[in-house]
Amino acid sequence: MSGRAAEPLRVLCVSRDGSSAAGVASMLASLPDFVFAIRTGGYTETFDRPQDLDLALIVLDDDPTAGLGVIDRVRRSSRGAHVVAVSPDDDPEIIVRTVRGGADELLSLPLSQHDLLKVCIKVAEASNTRQDGRGGALWVIHGPKGGVGVTTLAVNLAVALRAAQRDVALVDFDVYAGDAAFFLNVQCTNTLRDVVAGYPRLDAVLVRGAMTRHPSGVSILAAPCAGRDEPPCEPTAEQAIGILELVTAMHELTLVNTPRIPSEATRAVLTAADRILLVTDLTVPALRGCMRTIDWLVGEGIDPARCVEVIVNRYNPRAPGVSTADVSRMIHAPVRAVLPCDDAAALSAANEGRPLAEGTPLQRAIAELVSPGQPPVESSRIRRGLARLFSSTSA
Repeated sequence: MSGRAAEPLRVLCVSRDGSSAAGVASMLASLPDFVFAIRTGGYTETFDRPQDLDLALIVLDDDPTAGLGVIDRVRRSSRGAHVVAVSPDDDPEIIVRTVRGGADELLSLPLSQHDLLKVCIKVAEASNTRQDGRGGALWVIHGPKGGVGVTTLAVNLAVALRAAQRDVALVDFDVYAGDAAFFLNVQCTNTLRDVVAGYPRLDAVLVRGAMTRHPSGVSILAAPCAGRDEPPCEPTAEQAIGILELVTAMHELTLVNTPRIPSEATRAVLTAADRILLVTDLTVPALRGCMRTIDWLVGEGIDPARCVEVIVNRYNPRAPGVSTADVSRMIHAPVRAVLPCDDAAALSAANEGRPLAEGTPLQRAIAELVSPGQPPVESSRIRRGLARLFSSTSA
């Protein structure tokens, strides 16, 4: 990236008397390769209305209390803005208070032009991502019964898509038992828990910072690891959609691994999906779960024939049970693929924390799900899903 924003960066500089803010604004304006729309203000400025901002720079006093109040007001009126506190004191306690008060980062006085430039490049990247409006496709992989191989499919489909030169993200929303990162032996410093905790100041920078890149090239937002005395980190429907809006804007294709529990977030994600891969085996309990999911989607006004594809997993042609010919008729959705029962390959891969071995029957079957010539979906249904979600709750 050259550093130039596609549109002028909208910046607010605030200090107690306004003079320090004017100095910061002057330094910003001298940065090369950037175009700014800058305004300055004092602590007494009100922020009652929503503000269209990309960057807010708040200059603190020796006593930061009043400045922290300004940061809070800016944060509330300008969701998505990158908020930077500028402090004359780099005491660790001030840093902690500032970050807890809602600032994304802290710069010290006297300001360095290099530090300002780094901030602006970061904000411009996030701004260009939002302006791009690419709306990458959202595929949700869901199994209403545990043990049918949802995570195995999600992980290995993501790797297969990346091998086909698709720009892929994998988001693990299974906050109860999510193991996608474990399946790929990825050590994640940050997880979905960090994104949910930072939701009041959610932006592309926060989400990107929480994602980990696998050697295959797949970007992973891992499920949190709940401690013994720590409850699952369950995102709300609004949080789930907000997170996925940002992830899909950054990637051509986003896969979501969901829990079998029909939580608020899971339901929101299903209604927002461009494509739902409904995973089942040929046991009656699994098929009944799929039928309940289809009935719920129909009740939400979603036509399963347009976005739901059934994946029959762990298929053994010699085992007794429901035939694949009956599945589509029972579930009222097309069967996209029948994946062979290949427990040896699946268990070996999971235990070793790697994708399925190349050439195994299950790996080949999952790779066949990838259509390299298929163009990416141009407009995601995420925003429509959010609108439908809120209209139904307000009715």
